[in-house]
Amino acid sequence: MHTSRRQLLQVGLGSAAAIALSSSVPNFVSQFAYANAAANADISNDNVLVVVQLTGGNDGLNTVIPYRSDEYHKGRPYIAIKDKYHTLSDQLALNPGMGAFKGLFDEGRLAVVNGCGYPDPNRSHFRSMEIWQTAETVKAKPDGWLGHYIDHCLRGTDNPLKGVNVGSQLPQALVSDLAPVPCIQSLDDFRVRLDGAASQDVKLEEEIIRQLNEVRNQTPSLQFLSRQATNAIITADNLRKLQAYKPDVTYPYGLGKQLQLIAQLIDANMGTRIFYCQIGGFDTHANQPSQHQYQLNQVSESIAAFYKDLAAKGHGEKVAVMCFSEFGRRVAQNNSNGTDHGTAAPMFVVGGKVKGGLYGAYPSLSDLDSGDLKYTTDFRRVYATLLDKWLNVNSAEVLGNRFEPMMFL
Repeated sequence: MHTSRRQLLQVGLGSAAAIALSSSVPNFVSQFAYANAAANADISNDNVLVVVQLTGGNDGLNTVIPYRSDEYHKGRPYIAIKDKYHTLSDQLALNPGMGAFKGLFDEGRLAVVNGCGYPDPNRSHFRSMEIWQTAETVKAKPDGWLGHYIDHCLRGTDNPLKGVNVGSQLPQALVSDLAPVPCIQSLDDFRVRLDGAASQDVKLEEEIIRQLNEVRNQTPSLQFLSRQATNAIITADNLRKLQAYKPDVTYPYGLGKQLQLIAQLIDANMGTRIFYCQIGGFDTHANQPSQHQYQLNQVSESIAAFYKDLAAKGHGEKVAVMCFSEFGRRVAQNNSNGTDHGTAAPMFVVGGKVKGGLYGAYPSLSDLDSGDLKYTTDFRRVYATLLDKWLNVNSAEVLGNRFEPMMFL
């Protein structure tokens, strides 16, 4: 079967080989300056970071609860959590839906980072999420902090799966200048697609590689396309053999199934360093308590299942999970038994090498900024910790500035 030139230039593996041919390709291949990825010889170079995004603005006060605070109960007469919470200290507790996180905390595998935010907070979903995903609080940026990491620090490999987003839309955090990051929702996404039609025809894949190799030396762009498409086809063929994966736990639906797919890819040892997934439903303006507890239960149960599955397969110490939301909520409840957009909120980090515990000062509920919490931990300190101490790179090169690492790793 002959593949036309038009079809040849449209080849993709779902989104796994979404390769852009632009005039910039020859320039960046030869001219781009990369950061040194080997920052610390004592840190493994195959550690994996999984980012879980809580979309909508998670209410930090009803997530990590200051259950002894009079200001907390006064500001929330109807939605304050008064019982069934899971105590972390003599002042703080987890939401009743987060029993699985309590178990991880007791095992020393959950770090709770309090008061995370940034200067001059923005309460717009779009702008605040942009700030978190780019790690830039002042000016808009086209690429994300993880995309910057992939571009600068994962040089020297043609692996098309340096990073993977589980979902239909690429988050800005993974937008990069050089390396396309695939969005997948199942292993079926890894198929050759010509003019929108999917195929698993091995002969077709071989023909595509053969024809690309015939023309690859004509231009630098075709050399790039040939290399990337060949690697993507080989990677897809390997991924399609993973259907026999058997989890050692039962994953919840929703976020749990996203994490199950990530566990499957990690277990296959495909060399992917970054995974990203997200769960919505945290914009709780009305009737918050039951809805919020349900969402937190799904997050807690899903991440705990993911950790236990990987630990059972011997991967527990090579994976860290970071959980964040674009902002917290206001201290006082609104007239609809909900909460409105606020500022600081906790972040969570889970993993076999995480030093569990409470980190960062809990924000004051009496010293507020126009009814909002004042952040106590710059969220980029968490990013810097993961970059420096987990991914083994110079965080200042990725983030554009130096932020003091924390001690949870």
